[in-house]
Amino acid sequence: MLCLAVLLLVGATTAHADYLFSVPKMEMRIVPQPDASVIISYTVVFQNDPGGEPIAIVDIGLPHAGYSIANMKASLEGKPPTDIRKSTEVPIGVEVHLSNPIPPGKKGEFTFTCTMPDLVYQDSTNKDNASLRITPTWWGAAYVRDTTDLWVIVELPLSVTPEQVLYQLNQPFKNKGVAKSNTFVAWQFKDTAVTGEHMVGLSFPKGDWRVIRSTPWGLAWKWWKESTGVRIIWGLFMLVLVGIFYFRLTRGTGCLLYVILLVILSIIWAMFPELEALALPVLVTIWVLVGRSQASRKRAYLPAIASTPGAGIKRGLTVPEAAVLLEVPLGRVLTLVIFGMLKKGLLEQVQAEPLVVKPGSGYEGDRKSRREAAKAKGSVIRGYEQEFIEALAAAPGKPVEEVAFKKPMRDLINGTVARLGGFDLDQTREYYKSIMSKAWADAKQIGDLKMRTDFVDDNLLWMMMAPDYGDQFGYWHHHGYHYSPRWTGSAGAGVPTPGPVAVGGRTSLSDVGASFAGWAENLSGKVAGSVDPVSLGIVGKPGLDLSGMDKVTGEILESISSSSGGGGGGGGGGCACACAGCACACACAGGGR
Repeated sequence: MLCLAVLLLVGATTAHADYLFSVPKMEMRIVPQPDASVIISYTVVFQNDPGGEPIAIVDIGLPHAGYSIANMKASLEGKPPTDIRKSTEVPIGVEVHLSNPIPPGKKGEFTFTCTMPDLVYQDSTNKDNASLRITPTWWGAAYVRDTTDLWVIVELPLSVTPEQVLYQLNQPFKNKGVAKSNTFVAWQFKDTAVTGEHMVGLSFPKGDWRVIRSTPWGLAWKWWKESTGVRIIWGLFMLVLVGIFYFRLTRGTGCLLYVILLVILSIIWAMFPELEALALPVLVTIWVLVGRSQASRKRAYLPAIASTPGAGIKRGLTVPEAAVLLEVPLGRVLTLVIFGMLKKGLLEQVQAEPLVVKPGSGYEGDRKSRREAAKAKGSVIRGYEQEFIEALAAAPGKPVEEVAFKKPMRDLINGTVARLGGFDLDQTREYYKSIMSKAWADAKQIGDLKMRTDFVDDNLLWMMMAPDYGDQFGYWHHHGYHYSPRWTGSAGAGVPTPGPVAVGGRTSLSDVGASFAGWAENLSGKVAGSVDPVSLGIVGKPGLDLSGMDKVTGEILESISSSSGGGGGGGGGGCACACAGCACACACAGGGR
């Protein structure tokens, strides 16, 4: 990048808009060398504007950072500069400090020469050819006036004939021919604005010259790093994908954290192109791993709840409500509801296989009469139980798996969510898990079979919440204890597959598959299809709940903001060259200080 700058005094307040100049003529001459290096020479005529500042420094951008200042020369009107050093304005380049600055309104001819290694590449379209692509410098449009007569000239050995030199990039030569000591090709950009790149390219027989070879992967990587526009579009696309994945994982919570994540990712990808290129495979890998992890778990369905850490435990949940909180599979939740109402006498079992139930005696009427009947029997009927009774009453004689329970189940879930708002969900979950675990621990310690049966009758629903309740009942079954609940003992309505009499005259089963636990699990599987989270129109997306994090994050950011200030800023420029069909190198272009 070749750009102008004024050496300002400390405290100077002159605006950048005061740096005005034109470039009537500019020539860039490139001489490829047998070792794959090139000699680059600039001849630039600067016409400083009468209202401009003195041109005291010229910044020169270079194709890559492999340059050596020791092989550079420069002059203004034949006078060498006072210094050439690494530029403080151009990312890859040097700054030339002129010994005789160009005054306002005056003209000066500036020259610069350097040798740049590793710029002649193997032409990927022809194994016998070498390739070179390059662009001369440009300046910021705010500083350049008028147009320029721009020439780009490449000098080759006489052993290369003009006919063997081919242009690239659909940019034909203006001239080509033979001079006294070389073959040359030239491009002219007449009356052009030197405020943008003028990329040119050529290929020529390489003979025994050294060339830089590049693999297809190398070319693709070079193109990726230099294609800023493509990377910006790709980055935006990836941020959208990250957002979709993030909000699926967090169930739509953690918006403020997501904004912070966007900023961090944008900065990282801008600084490290390789990490941006790897973003998609990394995201896909994480997506697959998380998906498999979620698939191996029970299907989650509980909507996001505003949990308040430290706010205490929500006590008093019924077993089905606690099962919803723990996201027990919905088929089992429905089974718990029905078994709970059978246990309380709100329902009566008509048939075991397939299970058919009906409203219990005294509970056939409306809601008010059912509440009065429950009160008279010293029981309580819950609001959600009223809805399940009404659904069953609307389908008399139908097996449970054929009854429409969608609305009662959806209302049960939403009602549970409403009851949990404002409590500490983690503590509440642990509380109900402890009840479930204690029920099993206490049951296993009871040696007397009748006492164990009475205890299981009282705690059956809590015990059925355990993920392995079937295995636990199966263990008992294999060791001679066959449990079935009291409400299965009525004639013709018990659990199928009669067997020998067990404790207290209960119906025993011949194997685990036909045991009470096996029958209950089979029932849960049958009704699961009718109460699937998708069919109920509820969340159905397991993941993290970050709703509580946004408040904390906002407070942290507010604290940082109140204790710090800001100000100041700067600017910079860059260049890019795209390669199509062959390896290449290019010079950078840029703006002014």
